[in-house]
Amino acid sequence: MLKTLVVATDGSEVGDRALTDAIDLAGKLDADLHVVHVIQAGLYPSLFMDNIISPGIPADPAQQAVYEMLEREAEEILARAADLAAAAGVRITTHRQFGDPGSEIVALAEEVGADLIIVGSRGKSGIDRFFLGSVSSFVIERSPVATLVIRA
Repeated sequence: MLKTLVVATDGSEVGDRALTDAIDLAGKLDADLHVVHVIQAGLYPSLFMDNIISPGIPADPAQQAVYEMLEREAEEILARAADLAAAAGVRITTHRQFGDPGSEIVALAEEVGADLIIVGSRGKSGIDRFFLGSVSSFVIERSPVATLVIRA
């Protein structure tokens, strides 16, 4: 039986659809739902993200402002998820992670003992996936549990 679900959301349309489907499924199964939003670090090596989240390394004010904006966005996404889950009577725990989204999603699923991971997918073609990467493909390949992909 599925008792612990992890859903990743980035605030996009497909991320919101994955979230609402996960809330619906968790409600039907009386399962615990863990919602994760990952602030992607290391996307552009010349940018600041890895330095800001590393203790003792100062960031300049412009970099800090961008980081704070990303944190606010994450908090808004997770607060909305908590509100939707509460309205549906679903038990929820939110997680704000930093790093590579695919790796962080899989790591969280292992940490909480998830029975199912739910992710959204924009349905990128093979060449897009090669150049841009695909979080859903990464999770499918490395997940220790079943993964449900919600298509855009």
